[in-house]
Amino acid sequence: MKSLWMAPACLLLSSAVTAAELSSTVGFTNDYRFRGISQTAGDAAMQGSIDVAFDNGLYAGIWGSNVDFGDDANLEIDWYGGYWAAINDKMSWDATLYYYTYPGYDAADADYAEVDLNVYYGDLKLEYAFANDYVNLGEAAHYVALDYSYAVTEQVSLDLHAGHSFGDYWDDIDIGDYSDFSVGASTSFVGLDLSLAYLFNDLNSDQEIDNGAFSNDETVLLTVSRSF
Repeated sequence: MKSLWMAPACLLLSSAVTAAELSSTVGFTNDYRFRGISQTAGDAAMQGSIDVAFDNGLYAGIWGSNVDFGDDANLEIDWYGGYWAAINDKMSWDATLYYYTYPGYDAADADYAEVDLNVYYGDLKLEYAFANDYVNLGEAAHYVALDYSYAVTEQVSLDLHAGHSFGDYWDDIDIGDYSDFSVGASTSFVGLDLSLAYLFNDLNSDQEIDNGAFSNDETVLLTVSRSF
């Protein structure tokens, strides 16, 4: 799959880049959860992305999903670009600038930018993300996470995740700091990537939302995707 939106970026970088690789992904999940919080009111989502990666470590892409915030929001489109580099045979890092947008969303202007930094060591990933104007409400939000994938067999991996959200934004909406976790397994079968995970968090019972917009209760998440 190819997209014309990439053409200006490719032309701009053509003097510094010798080759580029295009890829795309189409997927389905029974609930679009972002850092433990549902973006689809607990309902299913269709998602997809188109990416371009250059030999010099630069990359860019676009990702989309349906959403449901309990109002007229129905679409999220994320634009991103960044740089990846190897430190040694086992370690690497990347830095990505994301711009989250919600086309056709009239109830609120929630578009915002976020910087995401990752360090990889083998199957371990350490992440830090920062937005100084989270969901365009004028307050900062931070996120740190640790992810680990362990190959149980050649076909199946055990996937562990722990994340922590904090900052003025979360304090202002009376949630405060909270942590999200998941334990799951992933595999590939007949060209499909499959994952099944159990998600939970440390929110107080009076802060949990068990249905509807921004559900944050514990759940089981099934994701099926295919890359091209």
